[in-house]
Amino acid sequence: MNRKLIAILVANVFAAATSPAFAQSSDFSVTGTASVGGIMTDTNAVDASKLNEYQDLSSGLMTLFDIRGRGSRYWFDLFGENLGRDDQYIAMRGGLYDVFKYRLSSDSLRHNFLFNGRTPYSGAGSDIQTAAPPFPRLNQGTWNNIDMGYKRRDDAGMFEYQGTDPWYFRVDGNQVTTKGTKPGAASQGLSPGNGFVDLSLPVDYVTRNVSVEGGYTTRTMHFNVSWMTSKFETDNEAVTWQNGYWGNGIDRTALAADNKYTRVMANATFRQLPLATTLAARYTSDELESDVGLPGSVLSTTTGGTSPTGATSSTFGGKVTNKTLTLSAVSAPMKALDTRLYYNYRERDDESSTVSFENGAYVTEPFSYEKDNYGFEAFYRLDRGNRIGVGYDYLETDREGRSDFDRTKDRRLFAEWKSTSLEDLSARLKYQRLERESNFLHANDGTSSTDVNYLNRYVTAFDLSNVDQDLWKLTLDWTPFANLDLGFEGIIKNNKFKDNSLGRLKDDRREIYVNASYAIPGGARFTVFGDSEEIKYDSTHRIIGSGTTTGAYDPASPANASNYNWSGKIKDRNWAVGAAFDCPMGEKLSIKASAIYYKTDGTVDLALQDGVPTSVTRPLPIADWDDTRRTSFTLKAVYAFSKTWSFTAGYAYERYEYKDSQFDGYRYTIPASTNQDSYLSGVYANPQYKANFLYGLVNYRF
Repeated sequence: MNRKLIAILVANVFAAATSPAFAQSSDFSVTGTASVGGIMTDTNAVDASKLNEYQDLSSGLMTLFDIRGRGSRYWFDLFGENLGRDDQYIAMRGGLYDVFKYRLSSDSLRHNFLFNGRTPYSGAGSDIQTAAPPFPRLNQGTWNNIDMGYKRRDDAGMFEYQGTDPWYFRVDGNQVTTKGTKPGAASQGLSPGNGFVDLSLPVDYVTRNVSVEGGYTTRTMHFNVSWMTSKFETDNEAVTWQNGYWGNGIDRTALAADNKYTRVMANATFRQLPLATTLAARYTSDELESDVGLPGSVLSTTTGGTSPTGATSSTFGGKVTNKTLTLSAVSAPMKALDTRLYYNYRERDDESSTVSFENGAYVTEPFSYEKDNYGFEAFYRLDRGNRIGVGYDYLETDREGRSDFDRTKDRRLFAEWKSTSLEDLSARLKYQRLERESNFLHANDGTSSTDVNYLNRYVTAFDLSNVDQDLWKLTLDWTPFANLDLGFEGIIKNNKFKDNSLGRLKDDRREIYVNASYAIPGGARFTVFGDSEEIKYDSTHRIIGSGTTTGAYDPASPANASNYNWSGKIKDRNWAVGAAFDCPMGEKLSIKASAIYYKTDGTVDLALQDGVPTSVTRPLPIADWDDTRRTSFTLKAVYAFSKTWSFTAGYAYERYEYKDSQFDGYRYTIPASTNQDSYLSGVYANPQYKANFLYGLVNYRF
């Protein structure tokens, strides 16, 4: 946040508190807290950006204030933290009771991606990136150092007028500014197999949003209509960079383009209808538009030559509209019965222009769909301590522009039981069944098992494939005796993709969470928790070394040395344990401490189809599949010197460890023949870190 905005907000507080309107209100009072202090950070990391990815933990000043003003007519709140730091936040709200209210805020953060990385390019992070001397540049010792990250600031304001009750009027606006760089990558040839490069892409965005809303509210009904417009602008719609594979020619990668979004929304709610019914409806209509220039030529030779793209238009006109309708009725037709009926409709219409390249070899593919969703829920109280519930949900989706599935139908049923029959125990058990029916468009592709299109019959996207899903969830809360609380939650979820031959066949999830909390009467409180999760993914894939052999593209055919199936079984285990301690040490001093240990352990077991000749090299299992460990500890003491002054001091420790087979032996360059080299920046290479923090605050309460 800039200094000018901070000054305006703070000045508004004191101007309001000393204005004649407030002075005439003898019961108006201002209370709050203000804290100032500092933090010292000691970090051991090759790349400390992961520690500071979304927060500013560098050594420096710490501030916090929370001020409240209340009177019989006027009120205000002012809150701020981390002033002058990358993640600062300040907000002010207030108003005149039953007449108007307002809110001003500014929220900042810095998203860090990489510290002390490397790049062979000059001008990294700009819209023109060249290599000097030209590629190949395999000695990273001659490269340039780079950091990647951007600053984002959201300045917002709101005003709502309520003085003509039951009518109201509201206007909201905000501006989001994002500046810096972010990671990206590009192929050097026609695919990453020809080499690829990590790029530092420029980020210079401004998004401006304005919405206006008017409505009518009473105890029995509510109506409102709103209009919103949003405009996104960027200074860089493309980045040009030197391509080593294509003879050091200048290549072009498209970035986000300017666009405009508008939305109209209407809501209506009716309460106290027959059968104690509340009826709600919502309708929205929006439109997103963007025009992008298309290149007339592309790099095409290893000597830097170009070829025309043959584009049928020099500009791509993007236009997508969405319409939604939501209806729901919540009722209590009987004393012990609660019901809910609902219907949701969504239509996405992609009206973007159609452009073809290279005499129709490549054509843009607009994507549109319609979704119809309806269902019901009913909950019946059997007695004071037991309630049962059932529900049904149906979702049908029709798609245009997706070549594999044009329609899916999801049917979901659930049943649950909740009991508080025992005074010290509450339990909830829920079962859910999902069945998805899909219309697969490639089921008859190919003329024979030696036709490459024949494989399309077996390559399916698991997120839209036919699936049977079973989900169980059990929740228990138990208080066996005073001051002791115990909790348990268990989840079992199974997905079976019953018609898939290749790709994902099934996945299973198991999760258990337990916690316990004990408070010594008038003294300390101890809390511990544990969480364990296990996820398994089973999949089958196919190697095709000879496409002319009978059965080459049929995964059901017998295996040979050239064509065979292989399977992968991925297992991820995640678990965490933690403990917290909160203890008053007399009337003035309190101590708080916590420790958390989190671990992920992934493995992949690879196997070949039965019958594969022994001459084929067997794959080895992968033991380190995104393994991580995070250890953290905090200790804080608060000393109340007086009613107005207190002191806070604390220490924190955090360590993050990462191990993944794909990063073993990491190099900034991957040399290859005929300039098919790859160049990396290190953006994901070294996420490990260890950090110690000392901090202190002086707090004043008034």
